[in-house]
Amino acid sequence: MAATTIEWTQLVWNVFVGCSMESDGCWNCYAMRMARRLEEGFGVPAYRGTTKKSKIGPVWTGKINRSSQTAINMPLSLKKPKRIFVNSMSDFWHEDADDLWRREAIDIMRRTPQHAYQILTKRPQNILPIMKRMKIELLPPNVWLGATVEDHRVVDRIAKLRAVPAEIRFISVEPMTAPLGPIDLTGVHWVIAGGESGPRARPMKAKWVREVRDQCIEQNVRYFFKQWGTPRNNPLWNEAIANGQAPKLYVKMRDPIGKGGSMLDGREWKEYPRMSSHSPLRKTMNS
Repeated sequence: MAATTIEWTQLVWNVFVGCSMESDGCWNCYAMRMARRLEEGFGVPAYRGTTKKSKIGPVWTGKINRSSQTAINMPLSLKKPKRIFVNSMSDFWHEDADDLWRREAIDIMRRTPQHAYQILTKRPQNILPIMKRMKIELLPPNVWLGATVEDHRVVDRIAKLRAVPAEIRFISVEPMTAPLGPIDLTGVHWVIAGGESGPRARPMKAKWVREVRDQCIEQNVRYFFKQWGTPRNNPLWNEAIANGQAPKLYVKMRDPIGKGGSMLDGREWKEYPRMSSHSPLRKTMNS
């Protein structure tokens, strides 16, 4: 378990690591590059064999390994409520992961109700079959269940997520690689959006971001805009060109947050889902 720069969470907790490509949103995944560094540069045993070299850099092999028992037990030692992103280096609902690993993690989640566990997947179609197989009717109420919806081709993931009982459901429109079009956010409590960053980052248009934001407002869903991804995606880039100024410098001056900034139409959108009255996180999250 470790602190993270991912804005919408506080800690990352990897019960198991390693993954495989599921859709276009996976192609530039930061986790593949990080897994390679952890294996080659730091010799972390759990990452052995999870990636291989390719022309585009490290890619997943499909091998999935259990983390160390020390890493798995970490939430048990944390008393102060935290938002914890589960399996940032894998997919909790991956079809090739061992149900025993999932069961152990879910047991720890139940035993630590002070934390909010954010489980994000590109495989929401696997959730109900896995729960049925594991004879689990309901996930713990402190689980936030999410699905990545990077473009219009995978919008059906929202309906598959909605079919799973959960205290809080959310979608992550990141990396946003194409418009989503009209979306039904019934049963969804939170939407995160953001552009792709890092090597070979794909472009994201402002109108795509605004379309999602406007639908969140119309459907009373909390909206969190994380980043533009690259300065060129930020509308301030074109504004600088129109004003005859250097675009990169202009964007950095007007919107200094990294990865292209996070201002959208003159303000930041950093909303979180509304918490129920029994949640220890309620005071800090409902502001």
